[in-house]
Amino acid sequence: RGNNMEQFKPLIEKTIKTIINQFHRKPYNFFNEHEFHQYCYHVFYSKKEFSKQYETKDKKKTNILHPEYPTINRYDRKRIRIDPKGTRARYDMAILSPNFIQTRPLKKIINRNIKFSSGKANDLIAAIEFKFITNHDKKFQHEIDWDFYKLSTAKEVNLKYMLVFANTIENEVDYFTKIKNDKDIKIIYVAVYEENNKKKIKKYLLFRY
Repeated sequence: RGNNMEQFKPLIEKTIKTIINQFHRKPYNFFNEHEFHQYCYHVFYSKKEFSKQYETKDKKKTNILHPEYPTINRYDRKRIRIDPKGTRARYDMAILSPNFIQTRPLKKIINRNIKFSSGKANDLIAAIEFKFITNHDKKFQHEIDWDFYKLSTAKEVNLKYMLVFANTIENEVDYFTKIKNDKDIKIIYVAVYEENNKKKIKKYLLFRY
C-alpha cells in the first residue's frame, strides 16, 4: 500500500495542477461537465503511469485508470446517506492499485456485480470527483454535499479528491461551509473569471500541493 501511494500521489497531484493550469488558460473550452470530465480523463491517461497495462490473476490486461467506477456502498442519494437497500454510486474517476489488479480476477476488478467485489482498504489508490459550474446556483450544494459524503464513506479508497471548477464568480456560492475542516478529503475550488477584460483566477485550496 505504502509504495503505491508514495509512487502515485505526487503524480496525481501534478496532473491535477496541469488541469488547473489548462483551465486557467482556456476556461471556455468546456461547455458542460461531461466535456470537462472527458478532458480530465485524457490528461490523466496521457501519463504512461496511468495507461500502463497490468495483468490480472486470470491473465487479462487492464490499466489502473477508470472513469465511473462503482462504489462498494449503497446509498440514498436524495437523503445523502448509506442505505443497504439503495443503489450503488460511481466515482467520476478511480485509480486502482496495481496490486489489486495483479492479485484478483477481472470480474472482481471490474466491480460491476457486488457479490464479486473485494472492498478492501487498499483496492483503490485514489478516487476523484469533478464538478464543473458555468452558472452558480444553490442546486449545486446538494451535488457537492453528495460527492463529499460519497468520498467520506469510501473505505476502499486511500486518496480522496474533490475538484470544483467554475468559469464565473457571478452569484458565487460558498459550497464548502459545512465541510471545509475535513482533513481526509482534498478539496480544490478553482474559479476563472474576467475583470476589466482580463482573466483572473481564484483558488480555494483545502490542502497544499
